[in-house]
Amino acid sequence: MTNLQEKLQNIKNQENSYSKVHKTFDEQINILKQRKLIIPNNYFALSKLQRINYYRLSAYFLPFQHNKDGDKKDDFLDSSSFEDIIQLYYFDSELRKIIFEAIESIEIYFRTQITYSHALRYEPFGYLEKENFETSEDFFNIVMSNLKDETKRSQEIFIKHFKDTYQTSDLPLWAVVEVVSFGTISKLYAILKTEEQKEVILKLKDINNNVFKNWLHGLSVVRNICAHHSRLWNKTLGVKFEIPRRLDAFKSIKKL
Repeated sequence: MTNLQEKLQNIKNQENSYSKVHKTFDEQINILKQRKLIIPNNYFALSKLQRINYYRLSAYFLPFQHNKDGDKKDDFLDSSSFEDIIQLYYFDSELRKIIFEAIESIEIYFRTQITYSHALRYEPFGYLEKENFETSEDFFNIVMSNLKDETKRSQEIFIKHFKDTYQTSDLPLWAVVEVVSFGTISKLYAILKTEEQKEVILKLKDINNNVFKNWLHGLSVVRNICAHHSRLWNKTLGVKFEIPRRLDAFKSIKKL
């Protein structure tokens, strides 16, 4: 680092109001004990903290702590133990695995349906033309930019083979959908023409294409949480799943 870089970093550090210092594993255990968490086995707690970042684990403290608006906001409720927190952490881990596996089947199925429907109508490279979609020029360009960027980043052998063989950087749609993210797939569905959207979800009887557009976006958010091993339990997703209450299967779901 140059002298100038050091000076800039020092200025940045001085402007940063964050004052907490690094804590050793033993110090982390002591903090939890001071906050009235029951830790009957220090070795067990130490082994877990060595494997699970304290900051990651702290999200699972919340149901075992006093209300954050009160004087005891950092203290744990009576009888709360470290084992309770670990059990909740592993529950969330198993929950992610179950949901990720379920989303995998959904994701693969709709990658296939979108590809089949669009390529049948517009041929392998029809997805490159804006007139084959219902969207603004700006959003179409965003989706295409995502498609191309994600394709370029892919290390799949078949992409290199295709480029070397056909001397083009553009891939047929059925190759593209195998390497782009589920989030980009959800955007691709969102800009399909209405008639084509309905074809894609034909087997989902009575589900509106606009509702499914919302579901696909929501599933892509949940899928990314699971894929990155982030907390799913008690998570604010930032996207609300629409509920088609006219359908009998959904009438019993409480209004969110």
